[in-house]
Amino acid sequence: MVTLDQHLKLWDSPPAHPQRRVRDFYQTLAHRRLDMVFQNAPIIPFDDSMRLIFFSDCHRGDNSRADAFRANEPLFLHALQHYYTQGFTYIEVGDGDELWKNRRFETVQAAHAQVFTLFHRFAEQQRLHLLFGNHDILGNRRQPVNKGGLIAHEGLILQHQQSGQQIFVTHGHQADTKSDMFYQISRMAVRNVWRRLQLMHLAPVTCRDGEEYTPRAYEQSLTSWAADRRRVLICGHTHRPVSAGYGETPYFNTGYCLAPGILTGLELQHGEINLVRWRATPHSTTPFQREILSQPRRLKYFW
Repeated sequence: MVTLDQHLKLWDSPPAHPQRRVRDFYQTLAHRRLDMVFQNAPIIPFDDSMRLIFFSDCHRGDNSRADAFRANEPLFLHALQHYYTQGFTYIEVGDGDELWKNRRFETVQAAHAQVFTLFHRFAEQQRLHLLFGNHDILGNRRQPVNKGGLIAHEGLILQHQQSGQQIFVTHGHQADTKSDMFYQISRMAVRNVWRRLQLMHLAPVTCRDGEEYTPRAYEQSLTSWAADRRRVLICGHTHRPVSAGYGETPYFNTGYCLAPGILTGLELQHGEINLVRWRATPHSTTPFQREILSQPRRLKYFW
């Protein structure tokens, strides 16, 4: 928790430009929140023989018109079954469930029972790790969340058993003030306004697959945290898939699972990480296809 005195100290010796002063203030807050999550995150050992898939931002809802996930559920189930069969460990990087629009997790669980049945099969083999984001907070926003017997943490650290290299995985909303410190206000707006617009088919499409945009300030805070702390960082939240190249700050983002007929995620296997996309192709002989979006990067060449 950042105290009032700590807030005030962030303004000491400000840069000359007012905009930079504000930016640095919020970036410092973001870094402190990420540090807090990192310090409390459970450590999960892994090695090059393990296979991991990272998805985030499914926003599973109640299967109504306001449920943006329902159209992609068949595609998601196909991808999830593929990863289960191939021996992957599933890591959900937050906002798996939409609890801003829906007050009870049980409503979401009942609407997407097949997904949770598969999750429990992963869990039985110790191949499941769930993280919570700003949209699936229950109770205290910094405490583990119980999702029908499946525990979701705010972050986790993957530590390589041979090299000791650590990968920090968290949703990323901690760098976004409106989604973290003021999440209750944002949740009220989504629940009472945005959901109703969706039910009336009046909500505009806000993000499309392949759409490019200038990184927001909080995305820059995520990247700067990884650079300053010399950590490999995997996040969601932004709905923008990112795969760092060699020589760049090792910041990776799963993207999201809500673009019509499209999921994006990160695969980690054989010590390499790459960005993938699953696409629904209903008019093809293969109704679901997996595509590689980035060249695999060997993690040992990062910090």
